[in-house]
Amino acid sequence: MLFDVVNGLAGQSAALDAVMKFVAGPLIYVLVIAGGLVVLWSMRGRALADNLWLAGGVGAALGLGFVVNRILRAFAVHERPFETRPVHQLVQHEPGVSFPSNHATAAMTVAFVVGFFVAKRWGWLLGVPAALIAISRVYVGVHWPSDIICGALVGLLATLAVRWAAPRVRERVEERFGKPSEPVESPEPSVPERRPAAEAETMVIPRQHDVPRRQAPPPRPAPPRPVAPRRPSEAETVVFRRVRR
Repeated sequence: MLFDVVNGLAGQSAALDAVMKFVAGPLIYVLVIAGGLVVLWSMRGRALADNLWLAGGVGAALGLGFVVNRILRAFAVHERPFETRPVHQLVQHEPGVSFPSNHATAAMTVAFVVGFFVAKRWGWLLGVPAALIAISRVYVGVHWPSDIICGALVGLLATLAVRWAAPRVRERVEERFGKPSEPVESPEPSVPERRPAAEAETMVIPRQHDVPRRQAPPPRPAPPRPVAPRRPSEAETVVFRRVRR
């Protein structure tokens, strides 16, 4: 069986056992933090609406995988390996249903989400520790290989489902409520152009032909000369005297 091949390696090397214990336990938290940092880094320089939809898609994929796992565990397909047969169990774990593996689902979903929603390169890089986490759960004797395979499939299908549905949901939401308006940048206040002091104090004198000439007033008529009284002649004086008599 595949379980015997993987779990049979446990106990043969103390160094390898120590590494696989760390991979099967605390490494899942390191992977989640690394995936979160990659998602946050990809949000730089993007619109707020795009970042909100990205965060919603990541959360929806992780949440959907968790819900599907809970539903499958309700069927109680099988118990953990150490409950039914001798195994090399390196970590303590409570007995119970092991199908599917929550660790495998969470780890593979993080890698799938980053690969599909952010960048394939980062998805492949995070997929390596995610696969090691899934295999280590068999190595330490707490999961069957089928638990790991099913958990990885649940993470993949949950991510693909959200990847398919998110653009359609966003399109309908924007059609109904409208796209978020982008902030309008206020225009910068205009600064009056400063001219040099010499230019500002320069007075422009118009040319002579540009200035309209004023018309000279018409000449005033010369005043009449006074007429000197004429003295009467001797004949006129004689007549005048006779008349008076």
